[in-house]
Amino acid sequence: MGLTTFSTGLSGLATNSQALNVVGNNLANLNTVGYKTSDISFTDILGQTFSTPGTSKSGNTMEIGLGAQVGAVRQLFTQGSLQTTNNPLDVAIQGKGFLVVKNNSGQFYTRAGNLHLDADGNLVTSSGAAVQGYTRNAATGQIDSNLGLTTIKMPSGLDSPVATSQFEIAMNLDANAADAAQFSTSMQIYDSLGKAHTATLTLQKSIGGGATPQTTWAFDITIPRNEAAGVAASNTDKLSLITGAVANGAPGAGKLLFDNTGKLTSAWIGADPATPPALADLTIPGTGVTLPSMANGASLTSGMKWKLLSNQGVPNITGFGSPSQVTATSQDGAAAGSLNNLSIQPDGTISAIFSNGRTTNIAQIIMAQFSNVNGLTQQGGGLYAESPASGAGFLGAPGEGGRGQLTSGTLESSNVDLATELTKIITFQRGYQANARVITMTDQIMQETMNLRQ
Repeated sequence: MGLTTFSTGLSGLATNSQALNVVGNNLANLNTVGYKTSDISFTDILGQTFSTPGTSKSGNTMEIGLGAQVGAVRQLFTQGSLQTTNNPLDVAIQGKGFLVVKNNSGQFYTRAGNLHLDADGNLVTSSGAAVQGYTRNAATGQIDSNLGLTTIKMPSGLDSPVATSQFEIAMNLDANAADAAQFSTSMQIYDSLGKAHTATLTLQKSIGGGATPQTTWAFDITIPRNEAAGVAASNTDKLSLITGAVANGAPGAGKLLFDNTGKLTSAWIGADPATPPALADLTIPGTGVTLPSMANGASLTSGMKWKLLSNQGVPNITGFGSPSQVTATSQDGAAAGSLNNLSIQPDGTISAIFSNGRTTNIAQIIMAQFSNVNGLTQQGGGLYAESPASGAGFLGAPGEGGRGQLTSGTLESSNVDLATELTKIITFQRGYQANARVITMTDQIMQETMNLRQ
């Protein structure tokens, strides 16, 4: 009896001691990013069975247990609260997914989204594991899953310059202006090396004759001629981007035609056609014209588009009886730019923001989901490894398949509940004291037994 009671009490001490270790670990990780609280459960140890008098059908058996043992220690993967950090590289997972990371020991999974860039520009966790995802295909400029899962690396050096290939000017040309009145506006366009050139659009009004007079505005687009190769810096001529020739006089490279409601109905380059063409975007320079190289050796885009119609097919130039004015301009060129900032979208897309105003999608963070998250094995440092119990991870983009979305600028806090853990401490402490008391009482009984010999 004594030996059994000793071992039973000892098992109670061991299990409650393990439980206190689990609670202590939870409390130690109260402020650990992405930490999931652990919960311990106990089972009894198979006891001894004694037969008692009676038939086999009476059920008169006696079983005495041999104590308790730890049944399982499982992590609870409930969602932790989100904490704002304002660091664009910090991400919190709102869902069941895990970030996929790699280090020298292999591929692992984590909920800790406190990310940063290492010395080589790789996106890594706080422990230095490289975040995995899909990267941009240099040939197509798009994020390509066919390239396979790889370490996400930020671009180095300058963003390549982009020559202007199209521009758009939203404006009104005053229908009340006098015949031969002029209006001009300027904008920046970029050559193939990213140098900005000031292009000036000059327009001059003219009113046609006939029973129903129509208003036209002749136009030309010019840059300073001394920006072209082989032209002296002191030269003050203007170079037409439409005709490729010197354009010092009144504009006449093309025309815009308006009806009597102020609507732009046609536009053309060159001589007036017998029948005005349907309104469409214009291509600059005109047919058969080759623009000279710039002084820096760069070139302007041959076939630059002047968008006269919005994406909805509505003319963005009007001819109403209001003062001539420009309301908006845009163009798609850019100078070379350095990396200014990064942003991470809910679907894991990482966008690089450059000093030239361009934004480029460079990679997409990929996440994993498991059939049995409790089968994952802890590796320390917030990392988990898959096991036969967890099954292989199902990889995919955030927001798909229940993996959850990413929230940039925030971190998922530990899901440890302080009040619950403190209550557990009291419970397990009492359990430990009770089992210690059983051992003490057994020792006293054994002592009394030994004293019977005296």
